[in-house]
Amino acid sequence: MSKLLQEQDASRRKSSIGVVAVIASALFALCVVVSALRIVRAHQTPGPFDPARQGYCDFQNGVYFPSMAFRQGVSPYSPQYAAEYPVAGSTPFFSPIVFAVHLPFSLVPLPIAEVLYFFGVLAILLLIAHLVTRWLTTAGSNLPADTNGWRWDIFAVIALALIATRGGQQTVFTGYFTFELILATLVAVHYGKTKPWISAVALIFVSAKPNYVLPIALLMLSRGNLKAVVAGGIMSATLAACCFAWILPEDGLAGLVEQIEQTQAIHRANPVEKPVNSWVRVDALAIYAKWTEWEPGELAHLAVMLAILVPCTLVLAIYHRSSPDDGRATGLSGGLVLLSSVVSVYHHVYDALVVVSLAAALAFPREPVWSKMHPVLRTSVLACLLIPGLNYLSSQKFLNAYDLDLFWHQVVTSLNGLVLLLALIILLIVAAEEIVSGRRSVKQ
Repeated sequence: MSKLLQEQDASRRKSSIGVVAVIASALFALCVVVSALRIVRAHQTPGPFDPARQGYCDFQNGVYFPSMAFRQGVSPYSPQYAAEYPVAGSTPFFSPIVFAVHLPFSLVPLPIAEVLYFFGVLAILLLIAHLVTRWLTTAGSNLPADTNGWRWDIFAVIALALIATRGGQQTVFTGYFTFELILATLVAVHYGKTKPWISAVALIFVSAKPNYVLPIALLMLSRGNLKAVVAGGIMSATLAACCFAWILPEDGLAGLVEQIEQTQAIHRANPVEKPVNSWVRVDALAIYAKWTEWEPGELAHLAVMLAILVPCTLVLAIYHRSSPDDGRATGLSGGLVLLSSVVSVYHHVYDALVVVSLAAALAFPREPVWSKMHPVLRTSVLACLLIPGLNYLSSQKFLNAYDLDLFWHQVVTSLNGLVLLLALIILLIVAAEEIVSGRRSVKQ
C-alpha cells in the first residue's frame, strides 16, 4: 500500500512539474515576442541618443560600432571615434577585450548583426538558466527530479525570471551585454575551487568591467581561489594589453590615458549617472549619496567598496575554512560573493541579475545551509533579491508618468539598494552563525 501511495505521489509531483514547466515556457515565449516587437517599434536610428527610441541603443553604442572602430584601429574612447561613427559619444571605460569578443558582429550589416545578437542574447540567457538548474539538481540534491533527472519547471521559471524582470527586459530591449557578464561571473564564482582554469577563463570576460572584476576577484581570493584569480588576472592583463596596443594613438600611452579620462569625465557628467538623479543604481554608496545629495568621485567609490568588502572577505575567509561549502554559486559562500559584489560598488539594477543562482537556491533549497534556514527568514531574503527586478515604481516610465515629491522619489529609487544591502547583512549573520556552529561541533 505504501509503495502504491509513493507511486501516486510521484505521479502527482511529476504532473505538477510538467504544468509549471509548460506555463513558464509559454510565458517566456510571449516575453520573447513582446521584446522583439518592442525593439522594432522603438528601434533607435544610429546617431545621437534619442530617449524616446532606445531599442538596441546599447548594442549600437556599446557593441557594434565600438567593435567596428576597434577592427579598423580606431580607439572607441577617442573624440575621433565619436566624430566619425554614428554613435551618441565615445565609449565609457570597458576593457578593450569587449570590443575584440564582439568583433564578428561588426563584419556584417547592422540589421543582420542586431538579429544575430538578439538570438545570441536569448541563447546566453537559456544557458544561464540551464547551468543554474544543473547546479541545483546535481548529485546529492534533495530536489525531486522528473524521470529524466532534470527539472524542466525550474529551468523554465529561471529563464522566465531572467527575461521578465526589469533588468532582463532592459537588457533584451537595449541590447546590452549584461547576460554575458552574468554568465561569466557565475561560472567564475562557481568553479573557483573545483575547476580553477574554467574559472580563470570566465574571469577574462568578467574583467571587461572594472566594477565587476575588482570585488569578484577580492572576494574569490578571500575564499582561497588563488589559482583561478591569478591565472585569470594574467590572461586578462595580457589580452587587454594586446588590445590596447592595437588602438594606441600616435602620442602613445599618455594619449590613450587622456582619452579614457575624458570619456569617463563625460560619463560622470551625465545627470542620469549622478546618484541623486539615478533610478537604476543599487549599490550602497548610491543610496547614501542620494539622501545626502552628494556626488562621490572615483576614490569615494573605491573607499566604500573596500569598507563593505573588508567584513565580507573576513567572513568568507573564515567560513570557507570551517565549512564543506566548495564555493558553488548556489551555496552560501558563492551567494555572499555575488551579492556583496553588487552592493559594494557602482552597479545598475540589471547587474542585480547576477544573484539569480542565489535566488534560485533559496526558492528551491538544495544546500543544507538553505534547507535548514527558517522558512520565514529564507523567504524574506528571497523577497529582497526579487524586489529590484519587480520594483516598477523605480522605472523611468513610472517616474515620468507620476510627478512624485522629492521624499517619495528618493524612497522608491532607494528601495532596490536597501533590500539588497539588507539581504547581504542577513547572509553575513547566517555565515557567522555557521562558523560558530561549526566550531562548537568540532569541540564536542
